[in-house]
Amino acid sequence: MTQPFLPRAAAARPTTPWALIVPVGLGYGLIMSAQVHLSSTMGGHPIPWGKALALQLPIAAAWVLATPGILWLGRKFPLVTRRWPANVAVHLVVSCVFIFLLDVFASWFTPLVLPPASAGPSLLARAARLFVIWIVGDGLVYWSILTVSLAVEHYRRFRERELIAAQLETQLAQADLQALKSQLHPHFLFNALHTIGSLVRTGERDNAVKVTADLGDLLRRMLEGAAQQEVPLKQELDFIRSYLDIEQMRFRDRLEVSFCVDPQVVDAKVPHLVLQPLVENAIRHGIAPHLFAGRISVTARLHEARLELLVRDDGPGAGEGDGARPGIGLSNTRARLHRLYGDDFLLEVSNLPQGGLQSRVELPFRLAPAEWERGE
Repeated sequence: MTQPFLPRAAAARPTTPWALIVPVGLGYGLIMSAQVHLSSTMGGHPIPWGKALALQLPIAAAWVLATPGILWLGRKFPLVTRRWPANVAVHLVVSCVFIFLLDVFASWFTPLVLPPASAGPSLLARAARLFVIWIVGDGLVYWSILTVSLAVEHYRRFRERELIAAQLETQLAQADLQALKSQLHPHFLFNALHTIGSLVRTGERDNAVKVTADLGDLLRRMLEGAAQQEVPLKQELDFIRSYLDIEQMRFRDRLEVSFCVDPQVVDAKVPHLVLQPLVENAIRHGIAPHLFAGRISVTARLHEARLELLVRDDGPGAGEGDGARPGIGLSNTRARLHRLYGDDFLLEVSNLPQGGLQSRVELPFRLAPAEWERGE
C-alpha cells in the first residue's frame, strides 16, 4: 500500500514574514512619532507632525530591515537550549551593537530634520548619549522580536507535529483496515469456494450460481469501501446481509439470522467492516463447531444518544475465565476504534445470562454526509 507523504519538520524552511513585519514596523513608527509630537508639545517646543514622522519613520524602517537578521540569529542561537547562557550573551552583544549603530544613524540624520541652533557635541558623543537614553527601550524591541519569533516557531512546530500525528493515525487506521481485509479474504473465500464446490457436486446448480453472484457482490462492496474508514450503517448492513447469505447457504438449516434495526440509525456513520469481525466470531465459535441449529441476531439502535450495535449468538458462550473468544479481527477492530474515536467508544464481548455470547459496540451517533445518503 502506498503511504502518503509525511512532511518532516526539518525540511520546512521558515520564510521571512514581510506581510507582518512591515505593518508592525509602520505602526511602531507612527506610535513613536505621536510620542515625539505630544511630548514636545507638552514641553513647550512642539515638533510638527511631519517632522516627527521624518524623525521616527527612518528608525522604524531600520528595525524592519533588521528584523530578518534578528529572526535568523534567533534560529542560529536559540534561547531554549542547553547553551542558553552563551546564546543570551551573543544576543546581548548583538543588540547593544545594533542599537549603538542605530543611535549613530539617528544622530546623523536628526540635525537634517531639526537643524540645531548652534554647533553641538560630536556625532559619536551624541550617539553615546542616545545609547544611554534608549538602550532599555530599544533593547526591549530587540528582545520582543526574539520572544515573538520564538513563540511563533514553537506554535509552527506544534501544529506540524499535530499534522504528522494525524497523518500517522490515518495511516495506522488504514493499515488496520487492510489487515482486517487480509484476514477476511483467505478464510472467508476458502469457505465460500468450498460451499460453491459442494453445491456443484450435489447438483444444486441454481444455488451454486446464487452463491457465486453473492460472493461477487460482496467483493464489489468491499472494494467500493476500500478507501473509506467510515460508511453509512445501511451500507454496512447490506454488506453483512450479503455475507450472511453466503454463510446461510453453507450451514443450511443450522444457521438462522435475524436483524433488528432502528430506522433512526440507518444513516449513522460507522467504521467500514465494523460488524464483520463480530459476525465472523459468532459463526466461527457459536455455530460452526456444533451440529445443532444456531441463531445469530444483529441489532442496531439508538441508546442514550449513542449508536449501539449488538451481535448475539445462542452458542455455548465463552469458556470460564476466557472473557471473550479469540475471534478473527476482534483485537484489530478494537485498535481501529481506538484510533478513530480515542476513548469515546465501547467494545465488549460477554456471555448472555440465557446462554450464548454478545458482542456490543457503542459509538458516537453521527449522521453520514448527504452525498452518502444519496449513494453518490
